[in-house]
Amino acid sequence: MAEELKQQPDYVGHRARLRERFLLDDGACMPDYELLELLLTYAIPRRDVKPIAKKLLKVFGSLERVLHAPTQELLEKCGLTDNTITLFHLFVSCNLRISSMQFADSGKSAFLVWQNFIDYCNSKLGYKEIEESWAFFFNTRMEFIKEIQLSTGTMNQSSVSLQKIIYEAIKQNAFHVVLAHNHPSGICTPSEADKALTAYIAEGLKIAGLSLFDHIVVTAHQHFSFRANGYIEAEKK
Repeated sequence: MAEELKQQPDYVGHRARLRERFLLDDGACMPDYELLELLLTYAIPRRDVKPIAKKLLKVFGSLERVLHAPTQELLEKCGLTDNTITLFHLFVSCNLRISSMQFADSGKSAFLVWQNFIDYCNSKLGYKEIEESWAFFFNTRMEFIKEIQLSTGTMNQSSVSLQKIIYEAIKQNAFHVVLAHNHPSGICTPSEADKALTAYIAEGLKIAGLSLFDHIVVTAHQHFSFRANGYIEAEKK
C-alpha cells in the first residue's frame, strides 16, 4: 500500500491540498491561477492542470476574462475540451442568474436596486465581443417585467425596431423601457449614432404613451447612463 501511494502522480496530493486551502477561507488568500487551477480539476481528471491555468491567464489576461471567453477562442487558443468550456459557461450563467435576482426577483422598484441592475448589465453584456442591444421593461412603479434582445451587431435605427419595443411594452403592460447595449471596444462613451437612436426611440415611445427611462452603454466594469448625463429628461409630473 505504501508503495502504491508513492507511485501516485504528484498532482493527486496537490489537488487535495488546493481544496483544503480553498475551504479555509473560500479561496480569499489564493491567487487567481490557483482558483482557476482548482476549478479546472473538476473538468480535467488525472492531469496536472497548473500549466493550463497559467496559460489561460496569460492568453486572456484575467480570471474573469477566462471565464467569459468565447467558446471558439478557448478551443483554438488553449485547446480546452467541451467539459471545461461547459464548466466555465455554467459558472458564468449561475453568477448571472444570481445577479438578476438582485433586481428582477427582488420585488423592489428598480429605483431602489438600480446599481444591481447596472451590475447585471455589466455582467450580461460587458464581456461580449460583438455588440448586442437589449430592452428591459418595467411597470409604472419601475418593477421589472421582462427583457428581450433587440439586435446583434451595430446598434442603429435599421437594426433596432421601435415597433417591436412598443408591441412588447403594450403586451407586457409595461410603461418604462430601458435600453442597454455594450461597446466591445471597452470604451462606453456613446457614439453619435447611439445618441440619434436614443432620441428616436424616446420620441417614438412618448408618442405611444410610454417612457424611455434610460439607455445604458456598458463595458465589463463601466457604464454610461443617458439619463444621468442629461440626454433623457425626467418625466414632468
